[in-house]
Amino acid sequence: MALECSTSFTAACGCASCCAARRLSTSNFVASIFRSSFHLEKWRRSITSGLAAASLPELVLEHKLTLSSWMKVWPGLLEKDEYMIVLDTSNTPSFKWEGWGTSLCWWANFVGGLPEKEQQRVLDLLFDAEKGLGFTIVRYNIGGGAYTGGDSNLRPFADMPGFRPGGPSGPYVWAADARQRSVLLGARARGAQIFEAFSNSPPWWMTMSGSVTGNHNWGQDNLDGKYYTAFVDYLTEVVRYYQDEHDLHFDYLAPFNEPVEGWWNINRSKAAQEGCNFRFSSMRQVVLDVKRALLDKGLSTKLSVFDAWSFNTPKLLRLMDEPLVSAIDQVNVHTYINFVTREETARRKEVRQAVSSIGKRLWMSEYGPLNWNGNEWEVAVQVARHISLDINELQPSAWCYWQALEVPGSLWGLIQCLFTYQGKHDLQIRKQYQVLKHFSRFIRPGFEMLPTEKFADSLVAARDESGTSLVLVVTNTSSRSKDVSYSTGCVPRIASKAFQASVFRSSASEDFVQLPSLAFTVESPNVVVWIPPKSVTTLVVF
Repeated sequence: MALECSTSFTAACGCASCCAARRLSTSNFVASIFRSSFHLEKWRRSITSGLAAASLPELVLEHKLTLSSWMKVWPGLLEKDEYMIVLDTSNTPSFKWEGWGTSLCWWANFVGGLPEKEQQRVLDLLFDAEKGLGFTIVRYNIGGGAYTGGDSNLRPFADMPGFRPGGPSGPYVWAADARQRSVLLGARARGAQIFEAFSNSPPWWMTMSGSVTGNHNWGQDNLDGKYYTAFVDYLTEVVRYYQDEHDLHFDYLAPFNEPVEGWWNINRSKAAQEGCNFRFSSMRQVVLDVKRALLDKGLSTKLSVFDAWSFNTPKLLRLMDEPLVSAIDQVNVHTYINFVTREETARRKEVRQAVSSIGKRLWMSEYGPLNWNGNEWEVAVQVARHISLDINELQPSAWCYWQALEVPGSLWGLIQCLFTYQGKHDLQIRKQYQVLKHFSRFIRPGFEMLPTEKFADSLVAARDESGTSLVLVVTNTSSRSKDVSYSTGCVPRIASKAFQASVFRSSASEDFVQLPSLAFTVESPNVVVWIPPKSVTTLVVF
């Protein structure tokens, strides 16, 4: 059902019966109000001061719209005091979107061993564009392979199989890692089109400590100097194997994961994961050697660095010399933050400027709700805010979630289930899944992202390649509602004609609910909607 409006405004309260009962024909009234937020504020103050209906703008009475009936269409008006007005962004610099994705470790090492029907369901939920999130980017983990006699405290399914478990004289065992490979190929079958291979740790026998979980000494390198060449060969041979045997081309190879954060040390008292510290000088040598090996093996795979936290990345970029800059093609960052109320510590703008200065592509390659507290929806809506800040301030061409599937009992994971092969698996679709769908389902590869600075934490805008549709994702973390006015001037084919908008919303009580469609006339090029408190709303304007 489309709610008819003769201007850019419509009530998106979501109450179909209420809105259908009173179709709006208040074009002059609403257009005059929303051409100036001052007029709206003046009117709002007049009614909140308890003045009689006679003191309302004459146009209200002219259209026989009483205060009580207007409140039905626009619930919460008396409480709202937040407005977002975005003028024509036609001349705002945009950037092209590559896609949304996820890393495969460690969940794929579990899912790949599920019965076929259950495995297919997970793959559909994550990679199918119609049944699920439509992820198109897959980050495949080249496992180091733990030493069975030492690394016994790896968390469930984090013991990623390596391809050279037998040591320096042992052969490659390509049958290894069958479970993760099954998910990788299943994702490709569902439309995934960009693939990155990344390493958390070298094989155990290449490390200083004999463990893929880190060094005995806090923050120290764990790649043994005499195995640099072996490590480079290991990474590039895996890339070549997938290309030759599975016709799968890795677009990017990332040799490191959080190499300078300093926490990859052996601690047998807690559940661990693969990780390896690297000094900058060590990373420089590895990068140059990997670049040379890729060329020598005739592989067109490009190099990504450093997969460090974003606030550490500017320091690393300042250390790069010309040979290193020439060797890399992409900079990956993780936008985790230590304090959830301090989003500025991610240093997004600084990272963007530093990467732009060396002319490289930028990805947000890993994020999850680290250090977040609160109920499930409170965290999910903050994740939506985090995504908005990443898109508008960091401006990466891709955004990837970390652990898409996780065990119950934490805030991690878009989907949760017990990591066990016993019994039937009850997949729990979490609120973060619903939030991410607001972005990934509609903002597709090739879209032009239209960043905004003023509303960086609450609005993501994108237009399709053909210039015929506009996607707006509005995140409202406030306890107050918001009125959003967005000019469609950035998509001339929309602004020049009557247009419609499909509307989807998630909140504490809603999971990606489709609301009645909105219909607009050509008189005003603005989309103006009402956004309820603590919600995420997507509008697809066409």
